[in-house]
Amino acid sequence: MALKLVKRNKLLVPVIGSMKDEDGKPVSFKFTLHCTRLTQEEIDEAIADKKESVAAFIRRVTTGWDAVLDEAGAALDFTGENLDAVLSEAGMPAVCFQHYMKEVGAVAKN
Repeated sequence: MALKLVKRNKLLVPVIGSMKDEDGKPVSFKFTLHCTRLTQEEIDEAIADKKESVAAFIRRVTTGWDAVLDEAGAALDFTGENLDAVLSEAGMPAVCFQHYMKEVGAVAKN
């Protein structure tokens, strides 16, 4: 099958993980980020830029989300402030980055 070069600007990134509650028990989460798809060159530049944090990278590429809820269980609107709140959870920027990198790249097929 031939490779068809198509400009793909958007990327859905499922983010799956868990965080411990007050009792130390893991609480699973799953949500989807709507992101801008960067090229390999753009990703290389971002990684080489020691001034941009992982959280700043995620803020830069994220344009929306699905399945992020407030404490009452209502859908939380995507805003810069709400994204900052999500990314303020310890480890969350790294989890989002890992999933972004997994989704943005080509993979070998056996």
